[in-house]
Amino acid sequence: MKKIRPEQSRGITFCKVSIDNDSTWIHGIITYVNLEKNIAEIFLSARYFKNYLKEGKKVLIKSFSDDNETLFSASITKKVISIRKQAVTVQIDKMMNYYNQRRFERFNLNYPCKINCGKDEHIAILSDISFGGGMLFTDALIDDNSIVSIDIFVSTGVAINFIGKTVRKESVGSSELTYGIEILEIDKESNALLSELINFLEEEKNHIAHEWRIFNMLKYSIYTISIIFIFFVVFFFFTGEAF
Repeated sequence: MKKIRPEQSRGITFCKVSIDNDSTWIHGIITYVNLEKNIAEIFLSARYFKNYLKEGKKVLIKSFSDDNETLFSASITKKVISIRKQAVTVQIDKMMNYYNQRRFERFNLNYPCKINCGKDEHIAILSDISFGGGMLFTDALIDDNSIVSIDIFVSTGVAINFIGKTVRKESVGSSELTYGIEILEIDKESNALLSELINFLEEEKNHIAHEWRIFNMLKYSIYTISIIFIFFVVFFFFTGEAF
């Protein structure tokens, strides 16, 4: 996994999209939004258009600014992939704004992990991660502000270990809970693994930004070639008439 920082492009509003409550969030770019009509357009990678995206599917869209986080609940009303446009149009059903107190960007994932709280050991699923902490799902009851030891199983034989504190707890079902975990202590080896993991996840954002630039370059190149072609056709028509 290479250490590549995400490119910051002015005028691009990055977002993350979950389709039909899928635990896997995909990167996108918000290209248009009209809150009066409750409509938005999202540029997504072309590989999702054939099977993954269908009209009528429910989506969740997260977008972030420096101090604000917006969550859209919406449904896909139209999908277009052509020379002119590569996007889905969504009808926004509900919008929620939150003050963003996160010091670090969070990245969605789905890794098994183990929580050690005193003598108790619990199994959980880590759903997002950042340099400051993460969020996990479990049915275990853990007190607020508890000091816990977390083992994240990234792959066979590779784990990230840290000491953390439970800073937020929410109920998401009849028995399942989510916990926000703040990292308090992490050793050099685990910190290096965490940096590699986050840099790898950041590359996914770079991929959608790169695809967006390539798509626009091709679109405007085709427009330019078309205009030049029409100019030459008109030019030769009139010069032929003159003779």
